[in-house]
Amino acid sequence: MMNYSSIDAFHEQNDLLKLVRKEPTHRNYWNVYKRIKKLDFSNVEIPTHQRINIALLSSFTIDPLAIYLDIDCRLKGLFPEIYIAPFNRFQEEVINERSGLYQSQPDIIIFFVEVESLLEDMFRVKFPQMKTEHRQAELDRVIQTLKQLLTLIHQRSESLILFSNFILPAFSPFGILDNKQEIGFKRFYQSLNIRLEKLFRESKQVFIFDLNEVASNYGKDKYMNYPMNYRGSLLFTESFLPRASYELMGYINALKSKNRKCIVLDLDGTLWGGIIGEDELDGIKLNVTYPGNEFMDFQRSLLSLSNRGVILAVNSKNNLADALEVFQKHPFMLIKEKNLAAYRINWNDKVQNLIELSKEINIGLDSIVFFDDNPIERERIKTSLPEVHVIELPSSPTLFRQTLERMNDFNTLSLTKEDLNRSEMYYARRKRQVLEQQIQSIEEFIKSLNIVAKIRYADDLVLPRVTNLLNRTNQFNLTTRRYTDAEIRQMYSNSEKYLIYTLEVVDKFGHEGTVGVAIVKINSEDSYLIDSFLMSCRVIGRKIETSFLYKIIKDAQKKRVKNLEAEYIPTKKNSLVKDFYPKHGFQMLEKRNDGQSRWVIHPLDTKVIYPEYIQVVEE
Repeated sequence: MMNYSSIDAFHEQNDLLKLVRKEPTHRNYWNVYKRIKKLDFSNVEIPTHQRINIALLSSFTIDPLAIYLDIDCRLKGLFPEIYIAPFNRFQEEVINERSGLYQSQPDIIIFFVEVESLLEDMFRVKFPQMKTEHRQAELDRVIQTLKQLLTLIHQRSESLILFSNFILPAFSPFGILDNKQEIGFKRFYQSLNIRLEKLFRESKQVFIFDLNEVASNYGKDKYMNYPMNYRGSLLFTESFLPRASYELMGYINALKSKNRKCIVLDLDGTLWGGIIGEDELDGIKLNVTYPGNEFMDFQRSLLSLSNRGVILAVNSKNNLADALEVFQKHPFMLIKEKNLAAYRINWNDKVQNLIELSKEINIGLDSIVFFDDNPIERERIKTSLPEVHVIELPSSPTLFRQTLERMNDFNTLSLTKEDLNRSEMYYARRKRQVLEQQIQSIEEFIKSLNIVAKIRYADDLVLPRVTNLLNRTNQFNLTTRRYTDAEIRQMYSNSEKYLIYTLEVVDKFGHEGTVGVAIVKINSEDSYLIDSFLMSCRVIGRKIETSFLYKIIKDAQKKRVKNLEAEYIPTKKNSLVKDFYPKHGFQMLEKRNDGQSRWVIHPLDTKVIYPEYIQVVEE
């Protein structure tokens, strides 16, 4: 929670950012940046999860990009500190352990390096007369140099490392014969990019930023500022800077859990053409020929995102039976009911519907992206629910797919098993809810589910999901401590000091996936501390949380631990679990004025019996 002792600086920043939101021009970015830099935040307590330290290393002048990154971070609720390395000193910064790079302790390090800075001055001139083996040797040398640099920084820093690839030149001294060469001028650059990607494909810390694609999409003839590059090594044009910053924010949003998780869609005019209540099933525009094919193609892109973990939901003013008939019977409706986590199809206010959807899906409004072809409905949502990202859909449905695919809101730094199966898990959840409504007794409901709780020590494959849960779970979270992927991996590699438990749940409707995490700190042979204990809210109330805790107590018994301590740190959202430890036999050791409490249980004196109707698989 923010505790601002100097609230004026915070309010003034927000007022300044409104100018950028309204008119995101270069002049506004520059003026707002200068004015924010003069604000005094020294008396402002900023939570760790809202801080972001960025380091920029480049072979050219990168300072203007820092302005955009700074403001774009603030627009996302982050407070950035940006270190800009000295001009074209990126190699020295990496090699020198006392450089400003390491002293700045960045969360993310961004490299922009031109190939030319790694080659001799006359490389382009000599290239046509080079033998193939000479070109190959130069290619190998550049890759080896970059491998050594990135490996060194990987060893010395836990930061996310983002290295931009190389923009393929539009020019070749061979002209139209370039691709007739075994290693042509363009192929030289292309090979560097391919080998860079391959080199770090398995790395969880080093990512290759596809600057070549960003520049290509923007325009190879527009991204480079030739006059200013010659005058002051300012490579990027003023108009290209916001595009570059936008693409980089995809990584920063993912790193700081600012990415969006759910797309909420209107129906009439959005998923199909026409109005189902008037045009009926055979009359709506949805088929393999124009104009129905544009809606089918939009649905294909939506499903591709769904299949990698983005949640789909519907918010539509319509008759429920009419709308569901399209999902169930229309031959060209690609999105089916099973692809939807939830829907509100009624004549209620869409604001209220969105609030209900967020609660049912169990996500924050700030995780939602809203698609609606009606500008009045869009304005209503923007005004009433500013946390929701409302997409300004173009008037022509031919551009819906393009609008969706240009978004960078759904990026993640890894894909987990839960991501790939999320659509199926939400469909199974809806079936559980139907059953729960039919069975009044909670005991009978739990018994009917045939729940299996798989509790195991974390392995390398599940660590990205562990990080995700730690940084996303709020309600059933006893301490709400946030840890980066690097910090989790440090704990994982130090098994003498930390135990990381994961909880996976399966029932007769399918997999819920990994829904729980516990981190136990080993203080000594006799004393353990539950540093973090959390579960997804979607499995609360089935006594699974008790099984999870009892497994930790049982393991402590086996290791003859005398004291198992735990903490509760209250937040605005976790009052649900304030009595969790005393309800499970823990005794209070300490309670502070701020509500934080410390608890203890003596495992050797505790009888552990798993809850009835839950099969616990200990792995």
